[in-house]
Amino acid sequence: MSDEARAGTLWTFLQSQAPRFTFDEALEVVQSLHVDPREDHKTLAKRLRKALQARGIALKHVNSLHAAAQLTGSTSWHTDSEPPVPRLQFYVFDGGYQLRHSEFATWSELADALRDWADKLRARGQLPLGVLTMNFTGRSLNFSVPVPKEGDAAGRNEMWPLGGVTPMLEDDIDWLADAPAALEKLRRHLEETGKAVLDGYAALKLCANAYPIPGDINAVTASDVVNSELVLVFEPDEDDPHSGYEIARGDELTCWHQLELSLREDGTNRKPDQVDIYVPREGVGAWLVNGKRYVWAVETLKPNGFVPGRVHRQIGPHDCERLLRRYKLAKRIHSGGFRHHDFTKRVDYLSGPPDTWRVDLHRVLHMLAKADLTWDSYIEKFGVEPRAMEKNLPVGFVMQMLEDLKVDNPNQAFAWPTLAEMELVTDDKLLYSLLPRVDAVRYAKPKDLDPETTTAVTEAIDQFASGLNLQKMISAGAMSMENELPYLVYASDAQELRASADALGLKMYVAVSPHLIPMNGLMPEVPGVKTWPWAFGHALIVRFERQGDAQ
Repeated sequence: MSDEARAGTLWTFLQSQAPRFTFDEALEVVQSLHVDPREDHKTLAKRLRKALQARGIALKHVNSLHAAAQLTGSTSWHTDSEPPVPRLQFYVFDGGYQLRHSEFATWSELADALRDWADKLRARGQLPLGVLTMNFTGRSLNFSVPVPKEGDAAGRNEMWPLGGVTPMLEDDIDWLADAPAALEKLRRHLEETGKAVLDGYAALKLCANAYPIPGDINAVTASDVVNSELVLVFEPDEDDPHSGYEIARGDELTCWHQLELSLREDGTNRKPDQVDIYVPREGVGAWLVNGKRYVWAVETLKPNGFVPGRVHRQIGPHDCERLLRRYKLAKRIHSGGFRHHDFTKRVDYLSGPPDTWRVDLHRVLHMLAKADLTWDSYIEKFGVEPRAMEKNLPVGFVMQMLEDLKVDNPNQAFAWPTLAEMELVTDDKLLYSLLPRVDAVRYAKPKDLDPETTTAVTEAIDQFASGLNLQKMISAGAMSMENELPYLVYASDAQELRASADALGLKMYVAVSPHLIPMNGLMPEVPGVKTWPWAFGHALIVRFERQGDAQ
């Protein structure tokens, strides 16, 4: 097969995706690849994707495999003499927590196995609350099930892992692209037959149907489900998006439960005897609940330095209808009340430490000096691998240094963001996104504030931090309430803090920083396992500036 013939094949293959891609460009790509018909399709596909990326063409992994096969004269990458190449690994926990693995070439093939597995779970009584939950990370889809926690008077649940799906290839960045169709089959199999609710599916479906513009930094695809969640807002005035307040955020069951909590009567805490919901056919998508207007959105966080980007997209009437149908199915499955709901949905962003932390080198050197050490003498004394003194350091190195130096306040080692790296708070939406995922609040204010304003700022922050701590304690089960407080009670703390700043003639900038939480011996020591004296967390950084000052 000549290079010209291969170029014609590649040009034809890419026309629907890249109509401006010319035959001459295809020939240049083919000639740069030096195609050997005996080359493994996966290896050639990887080289082809890299060559096309250099020309601004992002080819999905499975499509690159098909294109590579055609360049070597095959009709498909898993036809002829080659068996289908596994793309997905499905693992489940058998009895005694033994892992059993199986491999599949496509999500379509996996769909049947998922439905059979769900039937076995139900037959064995492993869906006691009628819920199968899905949680996504960058490299896995994890299935788990809520189970009533023994001895918990508040009726809380604990999550038991059941299995999951992972991609077989490290560079398969589009491994979730075909997941919605397969998981829709699983959802129908469970929900339409009254067996269980597939919690966590809505965010994936909405991300996959976002219709992104290629190259747009705010584009959302199925892979963004790892940092996405549903948001429910009470919005009485359709023409004024600032007329209402946030009711809930998370996956389906959480939002539905919080909606019903918000409908309780203030004096009696009783829910209405009847809840009537319908979706108006005119206007943007919304639920009218007992005559009150609620809008749904899907929100995606885009990790970026100290402040994430945020893509907030209101969903339309069709998706509102789908959610309403699922809500009614769930009500029947759960006999009118939702027996499981997470308080905070796990997303990849802020779920764990990154690879590196940015430190304040001045403070680090001060910590070393207090121990009569320099950078080089510390490395020599503790036998640490030599490393240049720079502001971005590996997390493990920073943790080990703080432990070696027996630092009283390890959080002083972290660098504060500059004002340019923070985001001006103009509404409450960014705070709503961050608050469920931070563990502490740190703040800075102008040094020349008058005493009265200084006291008012401190009181506002203390009240805000107290509300955050209360939410964390209740969520962790450390405090029980006679009547469960709806999420909107905690969400209003963000609005109150911003209103306090505005009343004092101040504006707020926010960011997120690492935060280490002392464990004080709470974690048991396990022989042969390294345990740190701190738990990983994050702090909300708030900086107050006078209104009218230059940014």
